Amino acid sequence: MIESRIARKYAAALFSSSKRIHQVERISADLEAISDLLRKLPHLKSFLESPQISEKEKEELFAISFKERISEALYSFLLLVLSKHRIPYLLPMAEEFKRLVKEDQGIVSARLISARKLEPSVSDELKVELEKTSGKKVEMETQVDPALIGGMIIILGDRIIDRSIRHQLSQLKEQMSAIRVY
Repeated sequence: MIESRIARKYAAALFSSSKRIHQVERISADLEAISDLLRKLPHLKSFLESPQISEKEKEELFAISFKERISEALYSFLLLVLSKHRIPYLLPMAEEFKRLVKEDQGIVSARLISARKLEPSVSDELKVELEKTSGKKVEMETQVDPALIGGMIIILGDRIIDRSIRHQLSQLKEQMSAIRVY
């Protein structure tokens, strides 16, 4: 919970300043490259998060690795994140920044979870309906979860639409449990 609040706060600040200086695309690409690097090199992430390594050494690593390769605004942001000891939240910040960029472009992410693999035509129809409903372009990822028994769950942004048989059975069980028998 605190991780997401910190990530949202920092990502919103970075997004706001990147829009102001008209560098959203550049900063987004640079931030994605840094995120990929941290994912591929866990020892680099460990180095940056380590309390045993001085802030000066970490700043030197940033200078050598990033200063000439990324936008000046993002470099300053990374130094701020470093000085505030928020490096452990850098990957969630990058994800939140990406979400803000998509939101600004009128794109929302959706995840469709179904009990079995859906035909592409069904997924496409659902995507079109979600776009009509949300008024935004939908980027949809699909997932299969046999535990749903039947039906589907749609996660659209921060909304969850649960039309699974598992959910309906759970609701029925709660209703049945609430009935008093004399």
